Amino acid sequence: MVNSSVFASITRDFNTLAEGPTCLIGGSSKAMRPLPLTETKALVLARTTSPELRDQLWSAMVIASRTEGDEWKTVAVAMALPGLANLTRQVVRDYAETDYEDVCAEVVAAFLGALRSVDIDRPAILTRMYWATYRAVRRSAYAEVLATKASAAAAAAAEVAHAGGHPDFVLARLIADSVITESEADLISAVRLDRRSLGDVAEPLGISANAVMLRLRKAEMRVAAHLTGTGTGSRRAFKRGRKGEVGIGSDSSGPRNRTSVVEEPPGDLAA
Repeated sequence: MVNSSVFASITRDFNTLAEGPTCLIGGSSKAMRPLPLTETKALVLARTTSPELRDQLWSAMVIASRTEGDEWKTVAVAMALPGLANLTRQVVRDYAETDYEDVCAEVVAAFLGALRSVDIDRPAILTRMYWATYRAVRRSAYAEVLATKASAAAAAAAEVAHAGGHPDFVLARLIADSVITESEADLISAVRLDRRSLGDVAEPLGISANAVMLRLRKAEMRVAAHLTGTGTGSRRAFKRGRKGEVGIGSDSSGPRNRTSVVEEPPGDLAA
């Protein structure tokens, strides 16, 4: 597991709880019994544990995290920590501009959100919580990278203008260099230079304000990469990640007819 003060703190808190009398009421449906946390963790992580038993254990933990206090949230995160660490490594690898400790904190926060919303009546509880965490953290990382690149682009454009380049000339050069299209230059000019609202710009185009913002952000990312000499790997990584996402709610692991119940993080995040 990658070193992380966030994950190390969770591990310490779990070990302290495991030394006490805290137990999970779990096990097979035929013989429910109190399970010490160390035994529960061993069952959850063992690849020989059946999907049905793993779901029963996670169902009990999710219920406890919602009804019996914050210590059970710590327990749940600690149980999922190997997969969450893999997820963190994947995000940091795809988004080099992000801070590792910040991503760890985002991962934990997103997983706690999944604990609150996951449907425990459907199979593959942990897999679906991993997917919800994965999507949320990638969206956050993409937004952070986008903000960084947009800020860099604005600074670079201001530097060019200060050196004597009129913004219209800058846009014209970007078009000539095939960085943006004429329509994208028009969007940048209308929204960033003329300060027109997204709604005003969207209406004659017959699209939504959100669609205008999406087009604008994509163009600005290319401008930022061009003006600052940075790559666009994070943008490509985001596109790759989006192909695997399914927009049918936060509690989704894929199409509704998906039958896999492998309890691993999505894609190549598995250990």
